[in-house]
Amino acid sequence: MLETALIEEMKKAFPFSGELGADETQFFSSLWHQTFKASTVILDESKSCSGVIFVLSGQIRIYKLSEEGREITLYRIGRGETCVLTVACLLGSGDVPFPVAAVAEQDSQALFMPLDAFRKMFYTSSAIQRFIFTSMSAKFYSILGLLENITFKRTGERLMDLLISKTAGGTYPLYATHEAIAAELGTAREVVSRLLKEMESAGKVKLSRGKVVLNKSKF
Repeated sequence: MLETALIEEMKKAFPFSGELGADETQFFSSLWHQTFKASTVILDESKSCSGVIFVLSGQIRIYKLSEEGREITLYRIGRGETCVLTVACLLGSGDVPFPVAAVAEQDSQALFMPLDAFRKMFYTSSAIQRFIFTSMSAKFYSILGLLENITFKRTGERLMDLLISKTAGGTYPLYATHEAIAAELGTAREVVSRLLKEMESAGKVKLSRGKVVLNKSKF
């Protein structure tokens, strides 16, 4: 059983966990606590899905890795969120491979519930069902937006959108390597480097090692 402080923290971050009624004891007795240092790979596609994550603090990036080693960020989860793609594991049978990879971008702490325990509670608890379906809706819209951008926008446009978003319209610099930006966009580092150089030549950005400054007056 979790410590009282962790149970209270879970109820604050995940209000549905305080609405379980008679299932509350079973729910909290099935959880275990884990912490992750930044850059820790939590799951990858070589492993089977073994449990459902509930993030209490920090930030975890969910991404897809190609056979060539290229990455694309699908979404991030933070406090009060779960990885909805584990629903694929939840609804599967036997050993179901995790469909994506997950890495802690910040020092994070989370609670995990074993898959079998979550399956049983999911099918009987309306509170858990509402939480999962609400979470799925939010993240699937996010992924749909990502797919639309990849399909209908050129990489240069997507890069500019990313820079505007990450720098609050040029208010702050973006501290990231070209490789990290490429992983965000699902393209090659060389493509990002070329596009950033072109933007720099046009006066749209200023580049230095691991840093991009967006020129507000040029977009």
